Amino acid sequence: MVWCFQCGAPFDDDVSECVECGVATFASPPQPAEEVGGPDDEQLAYEFHEWVYDARNGLEAELRSLGLEHAWLGPTLIVCESDEEAVDQAVEGVLRARLPALDKSQPAVVYELGDYEDAFKADILSELLTEGIAHEVDYAGNLEVGEADEEAVDALFDRLASAVAQRQFGPGLPGVEPYEVLEALFFSADRLRRNTSDSKAVEDFALAHEKVVQLSLPWGYDADFWRAMLDAADELREALVAGPDPTEGDAPAEQAAQTLRELLRRYM
Repeated sequence: MVWCFQCGAPFDDDVSECVECGVATFASPPQPAEEVGGPDDEQLAYEFHEWVYDARNGLEAELRSLGLEHAWLGPTLIVCESDEEAVDQAVEGVLRARLPALDKSQPAVVYELGDYEDAFKADILSELLTEGIAHEVDYAGNLEVGEADEEAVDALFDRLASAVAQRQFGPGLPGVEPYEVLEALFFSADRLRRNTSDSKAVEDFALAHEKVVQLSLPWGYDADFWRAMLDAADELREALVAGPDPTEGDAPAEQAAQTLRELLRRYM
């Protein structure tokens, strides 16, 4: 007997693929999902809906050869959380084996990766593997792809850069409108640039500052602007907390309020 590794259906030995799932059959039945790991082990799910049958077949064969506990619920792979690194390596190996070679006879585009952090470079290479985009990294660490793939690779860079920017800011505040927070910052800064002793403006600014540092980067806002705005808000807060300067008086706080107001004005 042979078995489908996804649905577990049994077949005669001469059946090479499951008539229902389309994937290959194997000489031993698959492990039930509830038996993956011990009672205290956490499970992890990988989604392979977009993988073709041959790729799933290759991954199943690799997981079996490594002796990793796993199960399939359709195209969803269930593994032990403790095996995540080994499974990631197996997935990468399957993707790399299926990756087409870069055609050196065709025009190419080179991306200089030297200024990017290692984690970002690793994410780019991982995404290229996942998307099946042929590429090479030269001796200087530069990424080379076919000119025909330039638009897709540019989109990968933009998407990952946006994700990095999101991680640089707060976790987010559900139900809070970013524009309302920025509006409160703007009007309080506008009042504070003229009078840092305005207690209502100080209170309004403190409440808005407490919220804005928790916001994730809202859609439609540039990450560079958001960072500059947060820095300006922090500077104003520090100046207000410090109180009047011994030599300059309220000038540092007034200047900080003016800077924040000018940054926010174009969004009001």
